[in-house]
Amino acid sequence: MSVELKSFYSFINFNCSTVKATQDKISLKETNIVSNVHNQVDEEVLVCNSTIVVANKNTVTEIGFNVDVTSDVRFVKLHFSLRGNYLHSCTNTTNFKVNVPEGCCNMFFVPVLPTVETYTGRHHKTLEVYITPQELAKIVGAEFGTDLKQFFSKITALEPAAYYKKSKQIPLKFKNQINEILQCKYTGILKENYLKSRLTVLLIDFLMKTANPVAEEVIISESDYLALVRVEKYCKQNLKEKLTINHLSLIAGFNTTKLKRDFKKVYKTTIFKHITQLRMQKAKELIQEKGLSIGEVSYEVGYSNPQHFTAAFKKTIGYLPSKLVK
Repeated sequence: MSVELKSFYSFINFNCSTVKATQDKISLKETNIVSNVHNQVDEEVLVCNSTIVVANKNTVTEIGFNVDVTSDVRFVKLHFSLRGNYLHSCTNTTNFKVNVPEGCCNMFFVPVLPTVETYTGRHHKTLEVYITPQELAKIVGAEFGTDLKQFFSKITALEPAAYYKKSKQIPLKFKNQINEILQCKYTGILKENYLKSRLTVLLIDFLMKTANPVAEEVIISESDYLALVRVEKYCKQNLKEKLTINHLSLIAGFNTTKLKRDFKKVYKTTIFKHITQLRMQKAKELIQEKGLSIGEVSYEVGYSNPQHFTAAFKKTIGYLPSKLVK
């Protein structure tokens, strides 16, 4: 069967008591996509109230898809691209666009709707937070850094604005928090209260991290930045393999000294510490989601000796991997 992926309308209604996205989920599955075994489309609304809508996508498609978005109020969106690439663009004449590549995050405000969200890549996994500007200001309180002041001045002037000119890498701390949110096993009121508390922590950490971002500004060319993203993506896809600085420098297209220096500028850690963090995060997912044994997991993330893996996991994560084994 041929594959035809089209747009669907996602109406973000902050004042509804029921989750209208449920209807969109049905239309996305049954109406807009000619489905076959290669397409798995899943969108779940985690929280929906008068000030915030939080959802996640976990999809596998052959060529990606678009989402046409409208809303009953203006909103700020915080977007985490865990897998796959994301582009938010206006459909009017402003030509405003926000690109959030895989592994990155950004926050932005679009006053004129509708807008278009484009998801490219085969596998998409996201956490998406739509929040009213008033609620965002309430959470931030008086902790306005220069960039946040500029961001809110754009909102006041009803001008489209992205907090980061170039989307930033998702810190490992945020990835852990997001995984805790997405892997919530509670139900009913307990789930609702748990998610609200975890999302509040995530929002506060994100906003406080960005409240004074001067130290994070990196002077690096667009081509060099994309080269580092390419290296990081290669590492994610080959955690089982031996990753050497010489091979990674060939992927980047510049020498080992420049790779190590620029990687630390962008990712705020050494390349090998970052690879270790990626391996341990992957190990957590394999234990929690796949139920693999410690020995199996150590092999999948590039360790021939399970004891060496266990020691590295404890040093990086703070507890033994056996704590995750059910």
